[in-house]
Amino acid sequence: MSLLPGVGVLRGYQRSWWRPDLMAGLTVGAMLIPQSMAYAELAGLPPQYGFYAVLGPLLLYPLVGTSRHLGVGPEPGTAILAATGVGVLAAGDPGRYLTLMAALALVVGALAVLGSVARLGFIASVLSTPVLVGYITGVGLTLLSSQIAAFTGVPVEADRFLPRIGELLQGLGSVHLPTLAVGVLSLAVVLGLRRVAPRVPGALVAVGVATLLVWLLPSAGVPVVGAVPEGLPAPVLPDVTVADLTALLPVAAGVLLVGFTDNVLTARSIATRQGYRIDPNQELLALGVTNLSAGALQGFPVSSSASRTAVPAALGSRTQAVSLVALALVVATLLVLGPALALIPRAALAAVIVAAAIAIIDLPGYRALWRVSRPEALLAVAAALGVVLVDVLVGVLVAVALSVLVALARMARPHDAVLGDQPELDGWVEVDAYPGARVEPGLLVYRFDAPLFFLNVDRFRSRVLDTLEHNPGQEEWLVLDFEGVGGLDATALAGLAELVDTLPERGIERIAVARANAGVVDRLRRVALLAPEGPLHHYPTINAAVRDFRASRGPG
Repeated sequence: MSLLPGVGVLRGYQRSWWRPDLMAGLTVGAMLIPQSMAYAELAGLPPQYGFYAVLGPLLLYPLVGTSRHLGVGPEPGTAILAATGVGVLAAGDPGRYLTLMAALALVVGALAVLGSVARLGFIASVLSTPVLVGYITGVGLTLLSSQIAAFTGVPVEADRFLPRIGELLQGLGSVHLPTLAVGVLSLAVVLGLRRVAPRVPGALVAVGVATLLVWLLPSAGVPVVGAVPEGLPAPVLPDVTVADLTALLPVAAGVLLVGFTDNVLTARSIATRQGYRIDPNQELLALGVTNLSAGALQGFPVSSSASRTAVPAALGSRTQAVSLVALALVVATLLVLGPALALIPRAALAAVIVAAAIAIIDLPGYRALWRVSRPEALLAVAAALGVVLVDVLVGVLVAVALSVLVALARMARPHDAVLGDQPELDGWVEVDAYPGARVEPGLLVYRFDAPLFFLNVDRFRSRVLDTLEHNPGQEEWLVLDFEGVGGLDATALAGLAELVDTLPERGIERIAVARANAGVVDRLRRVALLAPEGPLHHYPTINAAVRDFRASRGPG
């Protein structure tokens, strides 16, 4: 049961839950029909492949996942990322493109399952908020530019944002007005219903209205989807070589990182409000299983949709039975509605993608970052430019690199402080933040707020020496508050030993370490830095060290 947490939820199903689950499932299924087709085309595939990609995930996620609301299936960010990577490898061969796309889903699934076994669920935190805001915004702009041809009828051959905009400006005279009208009308319906009636499946309504108009006015010449094969796909393993799989690995890693981060953030946002918890490692397994099923059924990599996650929660659904109801609706569509799907105008599907792009361009996120930290807001801009000016896969790498650089920069130059005694607060506080805090003559209490390792040990050493030099009075004792020092590496231990060796010549009679955790104490003891073998005296609290200091100075 630990591998199938959803089974436990479904086994405890209560009769009162079926009505909201049924309504939410029908709504999600209605959203999935146009979105699956649109995102398949975004991935460079015929529209029916969107249905192929979602059948397995809708069946398996309710059993394996820990979210009761996550809307699994095709998602524009991973779709365009997959298309970017596979397009290069397929080299213009449509049959090979289909095969590689299914193989990519299998590789993503295999990596996710292996990551779950290795307990790598923490990778959901690799992308920091500023970088994630920038990356998502860049994807949104890329999505907008990718739909220029389908939305306006202007022929666009470029595969980058700026060249696409340039081709649009040059081809304004060739805009196909009926196609543009269908696209604008569909987009207006989607955005309007999103605002005034968010529970209504606006994409389905828009596509339905557009399809009816095009059917009534065939002379307008608006391009339509065309024949959609009826029936369910048969499980098939793609015919690829080891070299193909090796070439797909970097693309799969990018898709996995983006998809998993999106899954966990979306699932957590709903779970927190609904009062249950998400297990990142189990979600990594669930992402792996759903992608394996999508690849086996000739689909493409899948993730989750924020809109298809929020709707069930808003409708009061309680379990992932929602996915099973949506699955039944998708199966019925494949078996019965093929002729109707063929009449859907491509401009309407483009409008669905444009609406999704508008939703994920995170202008409020930029404003919030600008208020909190302008450097982080500029990082978000840099991540967006990496996606827009180069390509989505490079944008992912830029985003990860920026996240790592930000984290390293913060650990290399962390906050530190001199502490003083504040009796009314019953503790030692930062003297800069609490002017009333008393600095004990002859005693310096110093805190460094980061693990000590090779990247920041030199800064630690120089900050201690600078503080001793500029602190008023003649210090006799130095107490290092190690509450914020979660760990020490070999370089840090060596640097700490060098620092300790130089302090007696500066008049320091005793060097104490206070509030160090058990792991840090053990490391200090292993290299003989702790008394009685070494010069450092360990105290469980700052007050314990201060009592010894005061006792050493005698009465008064």
